[in-house]
Parts: sequence; C-alpha cells; structure tokens
Amino acid sequence: MAAALLGLGSCNEMNLEPKGQLDEGVLFNSESGVRKYFTILYSDMPIEDLCYKYAGDGKGYVNSRSAGWHTGNVWEPQKGYGSTVAAETTGRGNDDMGGQWGYWPYDRIRDVNVFINNFPAYKDFYTEARFNELMAEARFIRAFYYFALAKRYGGVPIVAEVQDPTAEISTLQLPRSTEYDTWMFIHDDLQFAMDNGASARTADALSRGSRWSAAALMAKSMLWAASVAKYNQYTGITGEATDAGLMGIDPSYAKDFYKYAYDACKFISDGGFTLHTGADKEKAYTEIFIADCSADEDIFVKHYGSDVVVNWNSGLYSSYDSMTLPLGTGLAQNVGCAIQGVWEMVNLYEHPAISVENPDGTHSPIYFNRLEDFWDTPEMEPRCRANFFFSGMTEPASGTVIDMQSGVYKQFPGTCEDAAPEDSNGENEYHKANRVRASQPGTIQDVGGTAFKINGTHGYATGTGDEGYIYTGIGVRKYTNYNAPAEQRALHKSQQGWKVFRYGEILADWAEAAYELGLETGSDALKAEAFTYVNALRTRAGAHPHDMVSDPEDIGTELYGFPVDENLQYIRDERKRELCIENQGEWDQRRWRTAHSIYQNFWVHTLSGYYVISEGKYIYLNEANPHGRTLTFNKINYYEPIPGGEINKNPNLMRNDGY
Repeated sequence: MAAALLGLGSCNEMNLEPKGQLDEGVLFNSESGVRKYFTILYSDMPIEDLCYKYAGDGKGYVNSRSAGWHTGNVWEPQKGYGSTVAAETTGRGNDDMGGQWGYWPYDRIRDVNVFINNFPAYKDFYTEARFNELMAEARFIRAFYYFALAKRYGGVPIVAEVQDPTAEISTLQLPRSTEYDTWMFIHDDLQFAMDNGASARTADALSRGSRWSAAALMAKSMLWAASVAKYNQYTGITGEATDAGLMGIDPSYAKDFYKYAYDACKFISDGGFTLHTGADKEKAYTEIFIADCSADEDIFVKHYGSDVVVNWNSGLYSSYDSMTLPLGTGLAQNVGCAIQGVWEMVNLYEHPAISVENPDGTHSPIYFNRLEDFWDTPEMEPRCRANFFFSGMTEPASGTVIDMQSGVYKQFPGTCEDAAPEDSNGENEYHKANRVRASQPGTIQDVGGTAFKINGTHGYATGTGDEGYIYTGIGVRKYTNYNAPAEQRALHKSQQGWKVFRYGEILADWAEAAYELGLETGSDALKAEAFTYVNALRTRAGAHPHDMVSDPEDIGTELYGFPVDENLQYIRDERKRELCIENQGEWDQRRWRTAHSIYQNFWVHTLSGYYVISEGKYIYLNEANPHGRTLTFNKINYYEPIPGGEINKNPNLMRNDGY
C-alpha cells in the first residue's frame, strides 16, 4: 500500500495533483482522497489504447512508473498491434501472434483489495448512496484487471482479501481457480457495480468507473466466457490444465454467459445511450473518436491532453497522429505510417468492384477515370471512408490531398493474377515488361518519350522502407485528429482521448449475444432481434441494411472446422467493420477460436493504384504485402503461458497445457 501511495500521478483522465505519501486515514475519509487513491489503479488499468503495445514496459500497458522514454508525457505509442495481427492493418516489425506477455498485475489487485476491505470503516463520512458508488467503482476496477488476466490465461488465482505478507508462505501460494470460477468472479464484481455504481453521464463522470462502464465490461467479458464455453472444445488442446478446468469451460454454461452479456447490453440501452449520428454519415462517424459524445455514445473514456497529470508531469500525450499519418506538411512531422490499412479489412465494407471474373476464373481489372472513383461514389460505405484514407482524399486538418499512386503500367495485357500473385511480393517477368515504379515519392519520369507521374507524394515508393509513406495504398484515418494544428502532429503531442467503451461496441455485443442465445435456446425471435442491432450500426454507417437468412448455410465447418452459420458470420463481420483499428480484432478471433484456421503463413494485401498509359486510365491491384510479413497463429496461443517467474515463486500455479 505504501508503494501504491507513493506513485499518485495519473496516466488517465483524472486531473489530480501529486500529494506524496498519504495514509489510509487521510485518503479514505474524503472523496478527494479516494480519487487520489484510485489514481494508481487507473494509471495501470489494462486499457488497450493509443499507447498500448504488445509487450515491454508495463507488459502491454505503458504506465506512469515505467522507466526511460515511456515515462510521463513522453510516451511513445505503439497503437495498432492488435489490428496488425488481426489483418485489419499492417505495420512495422514482425506480426507475431503468439507472444508471451508475462502480465501478472496482483500488485494492483492488492491495492484495490485494500480499499474494498478497509473502506467500510469510513462509511460514516459518506451518504449510503455515495459509499456504495465508490465501492462499486473499486469492484469495476478489480474486474477490469481480472478480465485482462482471464482472457490471457484462463483460470487464475482469485484473491478477494488482503493477504498478510508475513504469514506462512504456503498460505500465500494460492492455486489457480477454474476458468469458470474466474469469469464468475468477474461477473459478481460487475453485477455489484451495475447495481450500485454512479449513473451520471457527464464527460467527467464517464471517465471513471460507473454502472454503465461496468455493464459494458460485463457484456465484453461475458461474451468472452461464452465463446470459450462454446468454441474451445474445437481446438483439440488437452492436458492436465484442461482436465482441471483451468483452460476451457463446460459447453453447458455458454447459454448462461450469453444471457449475462445480453442483459448487460439491454441495461445500457435502457440507460438512454444511443449512437452518435448525423446527416453526413462519414463526418458523424469520424466525430465519435475525437469529439465529446457523452450525450449519446460515450460510455467510458480515457482522456489525454495538457490538463492530465502524469507522474508529477503536466500533460498526457501520445504520438498517434505523427505515427499514423504520412510524412508531409501539416501531416506527420516524424516517423509516419507505422500502421497502414490492408485490403482484407477494406473489402469487408461496401465499395465498387475493382475487377471482373473471367470465364477461366482469372480476373481482369476495371478501369477508372480517376483513382478517386473507387471511393468518391455512393457505392462506397461512408464508414469505410471514415476509417481509411484513399488516394485523392483530403486530410481535413491540413487540407492536404493524400496521393498514393503506386506506379505506372505501360500497358496491361494480362490478368490481375499475372500482376499480383496471391502469395508473392517479388518482381516477376510480367512486371519487368510492363510496370514502372520509383524509389522516391512524387517522382516524374520519362516513359517512352513522355513524362509521367510515376507515384504519389505519400507513396508508394520502393526506396523509403516501411515507414513515412504508405505502401499499401490505404492510410489509417480512424482516431487521427481532424482538428489538430500542425504542431500537434509531432512525437508526444497528440491529445485525442481513447473511447474505452462506446455504444457502437455494445450493439455489436448485443447482436452476437442475441443470435448465439437464439441458437442455444432455439429462439428464432432472438436471432431476428440480433439483426435489428446489426442494422442500427449499418444505418448509422450509411450502409445498406442486411436481412437475416431464414435457412442459413453452415460455412464454418469448411473455414474453421466447426459449425458457424452464415448469419453468425455476418454478425462477426459487422463487428469487425464497426470496431476495426480499436484493438479488438485479434482478441475476437482468439475467443471465437478461429485464428489458427485463418492465419497460417497468411499474406495481407494492398489496394495499389496504377496509371495505365495505353488506356489513359487507372486500375487497382491487390498485391501481397510488399514488406513480406505474414501472419501465423497456432492453437497453443489461445492461452498464454503462466509467467515462469510466478511459477518459480508459487509451485501451486499449474502451467497451461502446451507450455
């Protein structure tokens, strides 16, 4: 506890001044003191946000006490790892899907347990309602930490009381609880928080744990538990930990967990939350991630900016704009394009076709008068334009037209397959005979006696490596700040916050829970209800509504090795469309137990735009990632290994099977 109280800087939205070392009696008898105590708990909360990275400092969650260049207001963001390993974007480094996190936050769990155990002694300083709200906030925080553990390891030790470090060591070496009991422990904390938490919906209130954020975490976590119960049986992983119930849940519990998730979504809807929308669908969707949407969509928000205090420094910033936008005046001042969009994600949205199938099964490109004709058309879903930049789009804050032409073809006599083999990014004889590229952006070059623009000022350029310029033809737009002045587009200057939970996610949760519950109970009404939530998302997105198929085909057995009908697959795809680049995709594919079937030396592809000189028009090709990174996921990685250092300290921690 003393260690916790020494680090009272905040890494999130709580605007607190550092107070040094304070004891429990000073902190717990006033609401301001409780806020100060909660600071470290929010500081280390496992929120996968703009500064989230796969591993390293903070074990995935860069926090205010990390050493070196991750400290305080000089955090370097690694946002997007989850999207790169879910084939939503591609990025720098190896897209390894099977890493070992070593995440074990029992120091913070102890701190929250100290509060839960000792705070009742100070009940007389509060009204009964406010006392319960603060206790509910603590239970929400504890559940958040346990959720981060359970989705990685399955069953973990449940510590609900404050342990005495001077006690006999054998009493401190707790074994792992079953995975079922771990998820139910999370459920019980969140149910208390839903029943007793604060209900205010101001921007400040929604930056702390409330009954609404508890319900959002309930929906998310119970969907995870339900998915494990239903689908983990298909992985074929066996062993001592599985037999002990530490990995996996009996399928009979799936219905209960889907119902918990369903009820939590309804709870939020009944609270008056709605989708943020407007007549301009593209504009409204971009506003969700930058504007204050506390009046409609926001449920739980982590703020950044100059008013946030972190580790005795004023201000919490990320480098998201500079890391994500391409280099250029008014755009990224440093690095640039650390993550880039991929065709696999864009192709899930409504958009014009870029090729036609020939009788022999090959494809020929469709010719466009402009590269802009791909996106500047009613055929393109506004939500897709809001999530990605395409060549010819104007970046709002700078007014810069993003130019991502990939090269020139002198003529295009063959098929798309000739120019873009499915699993190769090398230059072949067809390219040598017909294609012209340039090593630097914005190159003008003589081709056959005439000067042509070879590529765009923002990519693709063969000599710039994997940063600075866009090599996929798809820039990432989501979460880039359309209000940011140029000086904020440098390292450690971005101030946009992170929407931890929003109503769009709740509708995606609700659709999945309702349909799965309909499958479990045989209720066609519940299955039909799911598509009302799907179509609410699609209406806001400016997409066409989708009707449920009355007699759906099983498409999962061929794709994944177990049944998933086409309606459920559509619901999952809609979730991917709504939540892409929000560090959700990888986790969803883990809990659905589909990743090992999809990602085996899997190539992501580009949307490369070329000018064809002989035609005087443009084409798009889906080329394999030019930087050669593929994705592979193994079944063993649905669960991560219990950290070896913890097993060395506690021999009662059974290892997960396969490690």
